[in-house]
Amino acid sequence: MRIVFISNSGESLPIVWRMKGEGTDVGIYIHSPQYRKNYNGIIGKITFGNLRKELKTAEVVIFDITRPNERTKQDIALLKTFGLKVSSPSVFGPVADKLKKDHKVIGASAITEELELDRHKGIELAQKMGFAVPEMHTFKRLKDGAKFLEGRKDLWVFKPENNQDIDLTYVEKFRGELLTKILEEYTKRVGDIEFILQRKIDGTEVSSEVWIAGGPVHYNQTIENKRLMDSDLGPAIGSQSNTVWLKKGGGVIIGPLTKMANYLKSIYIGPCDANCIVKGGVPYFLEWSPRFGWDALYCLLTLLNGKITDFFLKDFKADFYEGFAASERLSIPPYPYGSSELRTMYARNVSIIGKLKDYPRFWAQDIYDEGGLKCAGADGILGVVAARGKSVEEAWGRVYNRIKRIKVCSYPQYRTDGLSRARKRIERLKVA
Repeated sequence: MRIVFISNSGESLPIVWRMKGEGTDVGIYIHSPQYRKNYNGIIGKITFGNLRKELKTAEVVIFDITRPNERTKQDIALLKTFGLKVSSPSVFGPVADKLKKDHKVIGASAITEELELDRHKGIELAQKMGFAVPEMHTFKRLKDGAKFLEGRKDLWVFKPENNQDIDLTYVEKFRGELLTKILEEYTKRVGDIEFILQRKIDGTEVSSEVWIAGGPVHYNQTIENKRLMDSDLGPAIGSQSNTVWLKKGGGVIIGPLTKMANYLKSIYIGPCDANCIVKGGVPYFLEWSPRFGWDALYCLLTLLNGKITDFFLKDFKADFYEGFAASERLSIPPYPYGSSELRTMYARNVSIIGKLKDYPRFWAQDIYDEGGLKCAGADGILGVVAARGKSVEEAWGRVYNRIKRIKVCSYPQYRTDGLSRARKRIERLKVA
């Protein structure tokens, strides 16, 4: 059976590499030109010109992330190739819906992408599913948001509309911090953008995910560190450290997620994640991610007892090891700081000693092999190191042991507080 992945920036490359090792007939197309050098010399990739031809022979198509339509040449070309309007707010969802006529499609749809990109629609649906939602207000001008914050004694969260530019998302640590940040940093950096101010809930953040294939199949939980440095310092980069475990039955979040799975079951196959703050046993909804969650998916597949190919082809019905999986992202400075040209200059052609097969739990991303492993310099994210264990301590201990064995001819950066922060948050969830 032929499987084709359609990827934005190659997040699924390490998955495709492992599926090829299982003997699967699988190919991958990388949409963003910046990342197309990744995995050169390791696996072949589908070019844009051959994509339609490759899809004719495929039975299953898997999309690996939401792609907003930024009107790049690649976005416009892909939409036109499938006879779609270039004014579409997203790219992969409409393409996925078009392909569903002749293929089994996993991981994307126009509706699920809209739920992620349009925070208001996502929140309205979350309320219908039974989630509590923190107080929130939308503004189109930074000065209006600043005026709202003047004199307030509670804490607030700043979120850009349409889920863009994750580094702009900011959670106040003390009263008045956002007011200063809006006036002194955001005004200079981005000017006026549409954004949301959401009241901060003092609880425990957790991402709960349901895998959907004609209804709910299974659930897993993720605790995530989204900032680059220990103690949650530095910029938000989406994902840095993860702790994942499977959840069976019950739970304050599982009920609304089950309703969501039944709501989407006729239009979508794939995972749907609800990011929440749990306080006093009540889950306060923050946002949906109805698509693959990176790097938590690497953790889930580390817990998989069987072939990755079967996981996707058998509607996610699989056996999993009991316990926890943990992961830590490795990157090369100055990522994520500086321009893309500066990051490329420092990351490109940094050598990694050994072969990819020497690192079985290293979900490598920004690498290629031309007589030896090297960083391709797309962004400086080498990849994600994952491990599993019967306890969270065992899983994290193995992650750090594996990081020490990866020999990089540079100074790879990663957090060292993954275990301590995961342990505290898991304990809080038991009484939350």
